[in-house]
Parts: sequence; C-alpha cells; structure tokens
Amino acid sequence: MVDRNRKKKGWTALIAAAVTLSTVLSACSGGKEPASASNAPSDGDPITISFETSVYAEEPHKKAIDALIAKYNETHPNVTIKVHGTDYENYWDKLTTEILAGTQGDIVQVYPENIATYNALQSGGTFVNLDEKIQASGLEDKLVGQELSKVDGSYYALSNYAWGSTGIFYSKSMFEAAGIDPASIQTMDDFKEAAIQLGGVKDGQYGFSSVIGTHPFIASEWYRLLARPVSGGIYFPDGEAGPYEADRINVNSAPNVWAAEWWQDLIKNPQATPPGTRDKKVSREMFWNGQAGMMMDGPWFIGMTKERDEALMDDLGLMPQPSVVYEGQTYKPNPHNYPIVSMISKDSKHPDEAWEFLEWMTSREAQQIIAGSGMIPSSKEYAESEEYKTENPLAAQFFDFQENVYAPAVMDPPIPELGSLSQILINAAQEMFVGMKDAKTALDSAAEQMKDTMH
Repeated sequence: MVDRNRKKKGWTALIAAAVTLSTVLSACSGGKEPASASNAPSDGDPITISFETSVYAEEPHKKAIDALIAKYNETHPNVTIKVHGTDYENYWDKLTTEILAGTQGDIVQVYPENIATYNALQSGGTFVNLDEKIQASGLEDKLVGQELSKVDGSYYALSNYAWGSTGIFYSKSMFEAAGIDPASIQTMDDFKEAAIQLGGVKDGQYGFSSVIGTHPFIASEWYRLLARPVSGGIYFPDGEAGPYEADRINVNSAPNVWAAEWWQDLIKNPQATPPGTRDKKVSREMFWNGQAGMMMDGPWFIGMTKERDEALMDDLGLMPQPSVVYEGQTYKPNPHNYPIVSMISKDSKHPDEAWEFLEWMTSREAQQIIAGSGMIPSSKEYAESEEYKTENPLAAQFFDFQENVYAPAVMDPPIPELGSLSQILINAAQEMFVGMKDAKTALDSAAEQMKDTMH
C-alpha cells in the first residue's frame, strides 16, 4: 500500500503555475459547462467510461477494482470501464497535465484535500457539482468521509470506495516479554514509557519504529500523534479551518512548539526509537522482523502483514492512538480520515452513466468487493455489520476508534497552496528531528515561509 501522505514535491510548482494559468484563462472564457445528459447513449448502446485512480498499481486495489467492474458488467454489459492512472508517486503530476489538456478521466479518484486544487485547474471548475445527485440518492449521511467532499459548500465528490485512519500496531509477544499491558497505554506519556521499556529488553530492540529521515512521514507522524490534537491545526487553527490567510498561520503556536520538543525527546532516546535515516518501508520491516514493538499505520497494514507472512497475524495487536495531555488538559486524538473519493469530469460525454456506476459502488454487493482492497468500505452500514466485523476483526477496530474514541478528524486545508505549505513543514521537521534544531527557531522560520506562500 502507498503511504497516505499527499505532500509531493514534484507537483507543487506545476500546480501553482497551472492555477495561475487557469486564472488568466478565466478572464477570457466563461468556463466549461457540464456535459449534457441528453448527449448520452440510450440504454443498451455501447459506451466507454474512463476511470482514473492512483491506487490501481497496488495489487489489492487492482483486484478489487477489476472485480467491481466485472460485477457491474453483469447487469451493464454495454458499459466498458477503462481504468488508467499510474503509480502513486507520479499520479498527481500526470493528473495536473491531463486536466490542463482536458484529457482527464470521466471518473477521477482523489482524496478530499485534493478536490479544491484540481477543481481550480480549469476555468469554471474541472468537475461536476454533485449536490443534486447526492441529496437525491439519500447517501449524504451514509458514507464515511462524505462531509469532507465539499468545496465552497457544494459536493464535488462521492465517498463511495473506502477509507482508512491510523492507529498503533503492536507486537503481542514483545509486549508480553516486556510485561506491558496494551490497555495501560492511554496517553502519549504512557506510550513513551512503553517505548522505552520495550527497547530496554535486549540490544537491537526498540519501542517504536518512527520515520526519521527525508520521507514526508517525518512530519506527519509527529503532527498527527501530538501537534494537531493540542493545537487544533498545524497550518491553521480551529481544525484547519478558514479563512486561509497569512496572519492565521498556526505552525509556530505554543502547543505545536511543545509537541515538537516532546517528539525530539522521544526520538533521541536510544531505547525508544532506532537511529538512522529510514522511510516507512524500513519501519514496517523493523516491526515485522521483531526489531520494534510498535508502529503507527492504517488498516492497509493488516493486509500487508498477511501478505508478508500470514504467521505474523497471530502476533499483531492494534490500539487507538493515545490521547495527549498538555498543560493539565487531555486532548483526544484526531487523526486523518483517508476516504478515497470519486469525481466526475465536466468534460465527460457520459456523466449520468458515470454517476450510475459511482452510486452502484455504494451498494452492499460492491462494498463487499471493496473490502478486499485492504481499506475499510465507505458504507457505514456495511462497515458496522457483523459480517464485516467477523471477516475483518482488526480492521473493524478502526471503525470503532473513529466512532467512539477519536475526536472528529482534522484534515489538511483544502487549498491550492497546500503542496507548498507541506513541503515547508517537511523541511522544518527534518531540521528538528534529524538535525535536532531548536523547535521554536525551526517553526518560527517555517511560519514566515508559510506566510510568504499565502501572500
């Protein structure tokens, strides 16, 4: 599975230039209107719908999507659905180029924070406003993450595929050997104590396989576990809410500085975390190899573990992200919710047929197929069902965390400048957690750079 961090260097500058170009063009054009349903072929006529996604390169998703299309074709044999895209790393550059050329897919899968950026690339908007269709479908409150699919108060995507959040996976055998009860880990301070205790059992063993290096996770693990719960936002306050203006940059707020200093104290402990430069792949390998007792990941890690070695499943435990105690107050964790959402291009010749397929994907038979992707199906009803819980007991815990343990998820701000802001944050994290630079100095500098970006 891909790492769920959507901050990519390569497409930041390209998107910024594209948005500028789109703004210039909008002065000369009234924008494109949604394709008319009257132009669509009648029932039974052969049509082709292109489906663009970043996850098809991953085998579990490929199997799930191929099975979805095969099942849909049993009742819609006239509809050919062609899947295209590329590996996750290159998907976003490719999508930007296609949108500017008007060659994007009829259906485009993204994450909620990508909607505003890519919708802005065409004058008048790239994608179809789905308000009427979603409200008429009765799905508005039945899909996990649907509320995140709005731009300026309107829906531009349907959360019809799957989602994931994050938690703490742990080795049952290592916890037992260290004499640690996982239920005793309620706060991040408990987590730190457990990490140090796990690492003290024997040489070459560590408590938590964090990512310390050039990978974007060097920033995201810190702010998802610590900073955002206490500050309300790493970029903007109040849950990353607008207005998104320079004077509301929040990265160097007192809670975020405190969280960075706390994280520095954790990762410099030689028992708590392993030394050296690593990425997420290496941290997972350390966990599987018994070198680390805990790691942070999402439900896709369950399938990855089973594929790596099914025998490892007996030793795989899962707990929610701990709460954070700051200045005497306890803050619930508020990790990202990662729904993969689907949009319909305004350039599509078959928008109604594309919608019909997307709506069918929310059905029980489709959600059963989607469960094979390794993520959690978007239908709340199906994810809560005894059938799903019985077949996917570990993954079902994430749904319980989301509903009963975690505070509402705090998502990245849905603005075109997000790519630039996230790269500034990654650079600051590398200074703090690799170079051990003073946290306040690094975050003050990051704040100034972010303000310049917003200006």
